[in-house]
Amino acid sequence: MPNRTILTITESVSRLDRFLHQHYPAISTNHWRRALTGGKILVDGRRAAKGSSLSIGQTVSFTTELISELTAELRPAVKPNLEILFQDENLLALNKPANCHTHPLSASETGTLTNHLIAIFPELAGVGEFGPLQPGLLNRLDFATSGIVLAARNNSVWHDLRQQFSQHQIRKEYLADIAGVLETEIVIENDLTHDHRNRRRMTATPPADPCRGIYPAKTEISPLQIMSENNLTRVRLIMYSGVMHQLRVHLADIGHPILGDVLYGSTTDTDNTAPQSETNTCTAATSLHLHCARMTLSDDLVITAPPPEWSLNQTTNSTQNIN
Repeated sequence: MPNRTILTITESVSRLDRFLHQHYPAISTNHWRRALTGGKILVDGRRAAKGSSLSIGQTVSFTTELISELTAELRPAVKPNLEILFQDENLLALNKPANCHTHPLSASETGTLTNHLIAIFPELAGVGEFGPLQPGLLNRLDFATSGIVLAARNNSVWHDLRQQFSQHQIRKEYLADIAGVLETEIVIENDLTHDHRNRRRMTATPPADPCRGIYPAKTEISPLQIMSENNLTRVRLIMYSGVMHQLRVHLADIGHPILGDVLYGSTTDTDNTAPQSETNTCTAATSLHLHCARMTLSDDLVITAPPPEWSLNQTTNSTQNIN
């Protein structure tokens, strides 16, 4: 059983997250809130909410490893290789390869996009509130998804752009190949939640008011090309929200899973949800045909990423363009 740190309340405290920040000022309140949401902190032996009030005599406990986790230092890549799509004094836009995590899950990992990012831009350390392993990050992409990832270069810009993301002011456009023939535009507005049978998966829920654990999600789908020889359709996917696996779930739910998406019903035999390891070096190979190709920010800044290799490989005599 792991060792635990135990703190005893000696005076009245208004909020648990603030109490923890006072004891460990190097760890932000937001970082403590995320740990609380993950059930990593107990009050009198029970899971506690971030806004819990505390009374004199109560105990707060967590594993001793949690402090190291919340103060971990990101290891820069030894041979950094980063494709920069846009940069100015406030913002960086990066082209994440497929088969590469956006950020490490532990400090020992070195092959992620942010390991390469911090090697070239060490001043990003401490920017943002996603933790030390995610310096400046404004969005994330799945392991097997390629395309645009944004990073803020200072905290003021990070807060401003995160607000734009949360208010759905940033338009994100993806390119994908999906199973089957789709000839008309479709708009899907199915809320999503975690699948209680498999926490790696998301699942659609009946329409419901937004609440904890239920995430509104809207996806606009436009067919671009029908590849009849392979029974595939190339589509443009537009979303303003950013729910985990949103595009993958919505496409699978209408019977058109994204090519290579084993987790949500593709017939390919490649597992594109492989865990990150130190040997992962962000290779360009891909099995999942999903690419974040374009982002439009609220100030009309448009960022584009070059098309992925799989989108350039098609048989023209079996392809029908959709007007």
